Amino acid sequence: MNKQRATWWMIGCACALSLGACHSAPTRIYTLDSSEPVARMETYEAPALRVDTLSVPASWDRIEILSVSAAGELHVNDFDHWSAPLAQIARQALSVDLDQRLPSGTVIYPRLPKPNGALGINVDILEFSVVSSQASMRASWVIAPAAGSQTTKRGLALLHDSLTSTEPAAVAHAWSKLISQLADRIAADAASMKVP
Repeated sequence: MNKQRATWWMIGCACALSLGACHSAPTRIYTLDSSEPVARMETYEAPALRVDTLSVPASWDRIEILSVSAAGELHVNDFDHWSAPLAQIARQALSVDLDQRLPSGTVIYPRLPKPNGALGINVDILEFSVVSSQASMRASWVIAPAAGSQTTKRGLALLHDSLTSTEPAAVAHAWSKLISQLADRIAADAASMKVP
Protein backbone atom coordinates (compact mmCIF):
# COMPACT_ATOMS: atom_id res chain seq x y z
CA MET A 1 0.00 0.00 0.00
CA ASN A 2 2.85 2.41 0.82
CA LYS A 3 4.50 1.71 -2.53
CA GLN A 4 1.25 2.46 -4.39
CA ARG A 5 0.71 5.66 -2.39
CA ALA A 6 4.28 6.79 -3.11
CA THR A 7 3.79 6.11 -6.83
CA TRP A 8 0.61 8.20 -6.93
CA TRP A 9 2.31 10.95 -4.94
CA MET A 10 5.19 11.06 -7.47
CA ILE A 11 2.74 11.13 -10.40
CA GLY A 12 0.82 13.97 -8.74
CA CYS A 13 4.03 15.96 -8.18
CA ALA A 14 5.11 15.42 -11.79
CA CYS A 15 1.72 16.64 -13.04
CA ALA A 16 1.84 19.70 -10.78
CA LEU A 17 5.35 20.57 -11.97
CA SER A 18 4.46 20.19 -15.62
CA LEU A 19 1.29 22.28 -15.22
CA GLY A 20 3.30 24.96 -13.39
CA ALA A 21 5.73 25.13 -16.29
CA CYS A 22 2.88 25.66 -18.78
CA HIS A 23 2.13 29.29 -17.91
CA SER A 24 1.97 31.67 -20.85
CA ALA A 25 3.87 34.88 -21.35
CA PRO A 26 2.07 38.07 -20.28
CA THR A 27 0.12 39.92 -22.96
CA ARG A 28 1.37 43.41 -23.74
CA ILE A 29 -1.26 46.02 -24.72
CA TYR A 30 -0.58 48.94 -27.09
CA THR A 31 -2.58 51.97 -28.15
CA LEU A 32 -2.00 54.90 -30.47
CA ASP A 33 -0.69 58.20 -29.14
CA SER A 34 -1.35 61.64 -30.55
CA SER A 35 1.47 63.95 -31.60
CA GLU A 36 1.59 67.66 -30.93
CA PRO A 37 1.41 69.69 -34.15
CA VAL A 38 4.19 72.04 -35.17
CA ALA A 39 1.58 74.83 -35.23
CA ARG A 40 -2.11 75.03 -34.42
CA MET A 41 -4.45 76.58 -37.01
CA GLU A 42 -5.82 79.78 -35.60
CA THR A 43 -7.98 80.71 -38.57
CA TYR A 44 -10.57 78.13 -39.57
CA GLU A 45 -13.82 79.21 -41.19
CA ALA A 46 -15.20 75.85 -42.30
CA PRO A 47 -17.87 74.01 -40.24
CA ALA A 48 -17.10 71.68 -37.36
CA LEU A 49 -16.08 68.19 -38.43
CA ARG A 50 -16.19 64.56 -37.33
CA VAL A 51 -14.32 61.47 -38.49
CA ASP A 52 -17.34 59.36 -39.48
CA THR A 53 -15.52 56.24 -40.65
CA LEU A 54 -11.99 54.90 -40.75
CA SER A 55 -10.94 51.56 -42.18
CA VAL A 56 -7.59 49.79 -42.06
CA PRO A 57 -6.11 47.19 -44.44
CA ALA A 58 -7.59 43.72 -43.94
CA SER A 59 -4.23 42.23 -42.90
CA TRP A 60 -4.01 44.73 -40.01
CA ASP A 61 -7.68 44.41 -39.01
CA ARG A 62 -7.00 42.18 -36.01
CA ILE A 63 -6.42 42.55 -32.28
CA GLU A 64 -2.83 41.22 -32.49
CA ILE A 65 -0.04 43.53 -33.62
CA LEU A 66 1.87 42.43 -36.67
CA SER A 67 5.62 42.68 -36.98
CA VAL A 68 7.80 42.27 -40.02
CA SER A 69 10.71 39.88 -40.38
CA ALA A 70 13.99 40.79 -42.10
CA ALA A 71 12.64 38.97 -45.17
CA GLY A 72 9.59 41.27 -45.19
CA GLU A 73 7.07 38.67 -43.98
CA LEU A 74 4.27 39.69 -41.62
CA HIS A 75 4.10 37.83 -38.31
CA VAL A 76 1.22 37.76 -35.83
CA ASN A 77 2.42 38.50 -32.29
CA ASP A 78 0.22 36.39 -30.02
CA PHE A 79 1.17 38.30 -26.88
CA ASP A 80 1.19 41.85 -28.31
CA HIS A 81 -2.31 43.28 -28.70
CA TRP A 82 -4.00 46.55 -29.57
CA SER A 83 -6.10 47.97 -26.73
CA ALA A 84 -9.19 47.81 -29.02
CA PRO A 85 -9.79 47.06 -32.72
CA LEU A 86 -7.21 49.01 -34.71
CA ALA A 87 -9.77 50.89 -36.85
CA GLN A 88 -11.48 52.09 -33.67
CA ILE A 89 -8.34 53.36 -31.94
CA ALA A 90 -7.03 54.86 -35.19
CA ARG A 91 -10.30 56.80 -35.60
CA GLN A 92 -10.01 58.07 -32.02
CA ALA A 93 -6.32 58.97 -32.44
CA LEU A 94 -7.05 60.84 -35.69
CA SER A 95 -9.82 62.79 -33.92
CA VAL A 96 -7.45 63.77 -31.09
CA ASP A 97 -4.76 64.79 -33.59
CA LEU A 98 -7.27 66.93 -35.53
CA ASP A 99 -8.45 68.51 -32.27
CA GLN A 100 -4.85 69.53 -31.50
CA ARG A 101 -4.46 71.13 -34.92
CA LEU A 102 -7.78 73.01 -35.25
CA PRO A 103 -9.38 75.70 -33.10
CA SER A 104 -11.16 74.57 -29.95
CA GLY A 105 -14.67 73.22 -30.53
CA THR A 106 -14.06 72.36 -34.18
CA VAL A 107 -13.72 68.57 -33.79
CA ILE A 108 -16.67 66.38 -32.80
CA TYR A 109 -15.49 63.10 -31.32
CA PRO A 110 -16.66 59.82 -32.88
CA ARG A 111 -19.21 58.74 -30.28
CA LEU A 112 -20.95 62.14 -30.14
CA PRO A 113 -23.86 63.05 -32.42
CA LYS A 114 -22.92 65.10 -35.46
CA PRO A 115 -24.84 68.41 -35.69
CA ASN A 116 -26.53 69.49 -38.91
CA GLY A 117 -24.09 71.21 -41.20
CA ALA A 118 -20.96 69.55 -39.79
CA LEU A 119 -18.40 68.07 -42.15
CA GLY A 120 -18.04 64.29 -42.25
CA ILE A 121 -14.65 62.70 -42.89
CA ASN A 122 -14.33 59.17 -44.24
CA VAL A 123 -10.83 57.69 -44.24
CA ASP A 124 -9.57 54.54 -45.90
CA ILE A 125 -6.05 53.52 -44.92
CA LEU A 126 -5.22 51.56 -48.04
CA GLU A 127 -1.82 50.26 -47.04
CA PHE A 128 0.54 50.20 -44.08
CA SER A 129 3.96 48.68 -44.59
CA VAL A 130 7.20 48.33 -42.69
CA VAL A 131 10.47 47.89 -44.54
CA SER A 132 13.65 47.75 -42.43
CA SER A 133 14.06 51.34 -41.20
CA GLN A 134 10.91 52.93 -42.63
CA ALA A 135 7.16 52.69 -42.15
CA SER A 136 4.78 53.96 -44.81
CA MET A 137 1.05 54.50 -45.05
CA ARG A 138 -1.10 55.15 -48.10
CA ALA A 139 -4.42 56.73 -47.20
CA SER A 140 -7.40 58.18 -49.01
CA TRP A 141 -10.10 60.43 -47.54
CA VAL A 142 -13.25 62.28 -48.46
CA ILE A 143 -14.53 65.34 -46.61
CA ALA A 144 -18.22 65.79 -47.23
CA PRO A 145 -20.54 68.56 -46.07
CA ALA A 146 -24.07 67.94 -44.83
CA ALA A 147 -26.47 66.11 -47.12
CA GLY A 148 -27.62 68.04 -50.16
CA SER A 149 -24.38 69.90 -50.81
CA GLN A 150 -22.35 68.93 -53.86
CA THR A 151 -19.00 70.20 -52.54
CA THR A 152 -16.68 67.41 -51.40
CA LYS A 153 -12.94 67.33 -51.01
CA ARG A 154 -10.93 64.20 -51.77
CA GLY A 155 -7.36 63.49 -50.77
CA LEU A 156 -4.75 60.81 -51.21
CA ALA A 157 -1.38 60.71 -49.48
CA LEU A 158 1.66 58.48 -49.15
CA LEU A 159 3.20 59.11 -45.74
CA HIS A 160 6.57 57.97 -44.37
CA ASP A 161 8.26 57.81 -40.99
CA SER A 162 11.58 56.39 -39.83
CA LEU A 163 11.50 53.18 -37.82
CA THR A 164 14.02 52.13 -35.18
CA SER A 165 12.97 48.45 -35.17
CA THR A 166 10.20 46.17 -36.37
CA GLU A 167 9.18 45.15 -32.85
CA PRO A 168 5.52 45.70 -31.83
CA ALA A 169 6.23 48.84 -29.76
CA ALA A 170 8.02 50.47 -32.71
CA VAL A 171 5.22 49.43 -35.09
CA ALA A 172 2.60 50.97 -32.77
CA HIS A 173 4.68 54.17 -32.59
CA ALA A 174 4.90 54.28 -36.40
CA TRP A 175 1.11 53.97 -36.69
CA SER A 176 0.77 56.91 -34.26
CA LYS A 177 3.24 59.10 -36.15
CA LEU A 178 1.69 58.40 -39.55
CA ILE A 179 -1.84 59.08 -38.31
CA SER A 180 -0.56 62.42 -36.98
CA GLN A 181 0.82 63.21 -40.44
CA LEU A 182 -2.54 62.24 -41.91
CA ALA A 183 -4.23 64.66 -39.49
CA ASP A 184 -2.01 67.47 -40.83
CA ARG A 185 -3.22 66.78 -44.38
CA ILE A 186 -6.89 66.42 -43.46
CA ALA A 187 -6.87 69.57 -41.29
CA ALA A 188 -5.44 71.60 -44.18
CA ASP A 189 -8.06 70.21 -46.57
CA ALA A 190 -10.92 70.85 -44.14
CA ALA A 191 -9.75 74.43 -43.56
CA SER A 192 -9.96 75.08 -47.31
CA MET A 193 -13.58 73.88 -47.59
CA LYS A 194 -15.97 76.54 -48.85
CA VAL A 195 -19.43 75.54 -47.77
CA PRO A 196 -22.31 77.87 -48.66
